[in-house]
Amino acid sequence: MTARRSSVLSVTVVAMVALVVAFFPLQAQALTVNGRFIDDNGHPLENGIEAIARAGITFGCNPPANDRYCPDETMTRAQAAAFVARALSLPDTDDDFFSDDNGHALESAINRLAEAEITLGCNPPANDRFCPNRGLTRAEFAAFLARAYELPETGSDRFVDDEGHVLEGAINRVAVEGWTFGCNPPTNNRYCPNDRLTRAQSAGFVRRALELPIPGIVVPLSEWNRSACSRGGDRCTLSLVVGAGTTYRVDEGLFQLVPYRSGEEAAFTSGNTSFRLTLDGNPVSLSALPLRTSGSIAERAWVSTMTFSSGVHTMVAEWRWAGTLIQRTTAHVSAR
Repeated sequence: MTARRSSVLSVTVVAMVALVVAFFPLQAQALTVNGRFIDDNGHPLENGIEAIARAGITFGCNPPANDRYCPDETMTRAQAAAFVARALSLPDTDDDFFSDDNGHALESAINRLAEAEITLGCNPPANDRFCPNRGLTRAEFAAFLARAYELPETGSDRFVDDEGHVLEGAINRVAVEGWTFGCNPPTNNRYCPNDRLTRAQSAGFVRRALELPIPGIVVPLSEWNRSACSRGGDRCTLSLVVGAGTTYRVDEGLFQLVPYRSGEEAAFTSGNTSFRLTLDGNPVSLSALPLRTSGSIAERAWVSTMTFSSGVHTMVAEWRWAGTLIQRTTAHVSAR
């Protein structure tokens, strides 16, 4: 299976401690937790979006209402400049570095980025243009972050698809910091450097770079505590702390590029995927959600709600494709 991306177990904190469900068996309930924007509810990267919104790094994509984030739209170079300028609180400057951003709503942020030498322009060697409305690539954003934080050089070579890329060094520096895990989980041996960066992906990068607290909207286990995985990426372990007696919603599924190989998309959409969750050796009851597709992405997910009694628990999640185990994550959960 040549999966584009598969989510890890995600736990959404429900801000109602008093709401208690039976521990076993668990029945899925219509619990929802919504953040700042109306168009990212349930998005795999909603936690990052909400975190940077609370930090004042993004205001939305539809002023003046700004109740939408447009998570799957391509991040423009100007928008990325604004994110980085706000994240680092870069000072204003009177200098005007580029000829193609005059009057642009984000011209000030672009000039602040240039003043800090985080960007050089888009038309070397002249570099008198910034190309503000052009979509930003994943490699270009890695370069922005590597320069912004003055990340040191590294001998690490994380990905197989950026060999010889002019920005390979920046990509590896960002990966070593843990700000990106790759673009093809669970293997994550690819970065997709020339793919356009989405606004949701940029939120994930920035949240990790700033170590912003997770707001409790959608909280993948990998975001609670960096997991330790086997070399092949199919066996992972991690530890996390949850609130005893607090109700959680569990959403999990596979988010894949369709088609995987010729004909495999039919197997995926017909249900040839599965997810199993156990808590302390007992199966957790999960209800399948309707298949959702958006462009080349298909999502098959399951949902349940659960509470943790005080103490230490073991939670095991397994993803299977056509009966073959793709990934097993073991979480050691401390509820207090």
